[in-house]
Amino acid sequence: MRALLVPLTLIAAGLLVLAVWFYFIPAFQGDIPVPATLEFAGFKIHYYGLLLAAGILASFFVAAAFAPRAGMRPGDIEGLLPWIVVFGFIGARAYFVALSWDHYQGNMWEIFQIWKGGLSIYGAIVGVVLAVALLARKRALPALKILDLMAVAVPLAQVLGRFGNFFNQEAFGRPTELPWKMFVEAGVRPSNYLASQYFHPTFLYEALWNFMVFLVMIFLARRHLSRPAGGFLLGVYLILYSVGRFLIEDLRLDSFFWRGVRVDQMVALLAIVAGLIIFYRSYDEISVR
Repeated sequence: MRALLVPLTLIAAGLLVLAVWFYFIPAFQGDIPVPATLEFAGFKIHYYGLLLAAGILASFFVAAAFAPRAGMRPGDIEGLLPWIVVFGFIGARAYFVALSWDHYQGNMWEIFQIWKGGLSIYGAIVGVVLAVALLARKRALPALKILDLMAVAVPLAQVLGRFGNFFNQEAFGRPTELPWKMFVEAGVRPSNYLASQYFHPTFLYEALWNFMVFLVMIFLARRHLSRPAGGFLLGVYLILYSVGRFLIEDLRLDSFFWRGVRVDQMVALLAIVAGLIIFYRSYDEISVR
């Protein structure tokens, strides 16, 4: 499994360069349309769902490749994957729906239309932690080690998932005239920004941040996954991701607010605190050992 990572990474990098040059740059300039779906053999496939599926698959390969370093078999991760995905989706959707209840209470069927977007990474994290807590003991697997593996693999899924926001024309930021500005169609602009054409591509900012987090986690995984104490990588991930999310969230136009404060910024601060506590406890155990 690990031997596939290098060629797959090179292929992905080559495809990304071609996609940026021939598609994303013209799309950012507004020269070509950005469809939400791909039509194939009479079927419509939502790019959002397609990219989520690709992200899950990529994360599985990463987690399976690093499983031996954590003292587990790739088959252990494969057995947990369906439950982690289900609990992660439920948590991600429940978080978003709870914060958008004024809309969904009158449109209950839309709760199940996840291809339109509306998933939260913090809700997904809670769902994944719950799934691991319920299953790890039953299967005699180390829960913190599994969460460390998830911390290494999940940022890659987040990178791909954020591009689903691009195709759905969502999760963009305030108007801007910076060179990397992104054109947003009039039909999806907020009503008070109809006169503006170009906006901060906050989905891209977060995708790039997540990729940086992924590289850091890969580097740390090679040194820390084999150690007896678990939780170190989980703590680092919560800190790194949440710092970026806190900063980027300030640009977004679709934030949820509570008493004038952005909810996801508050959650990001809580996640940073939680990450620091987990990091300190796990690092202390490493030092003692």
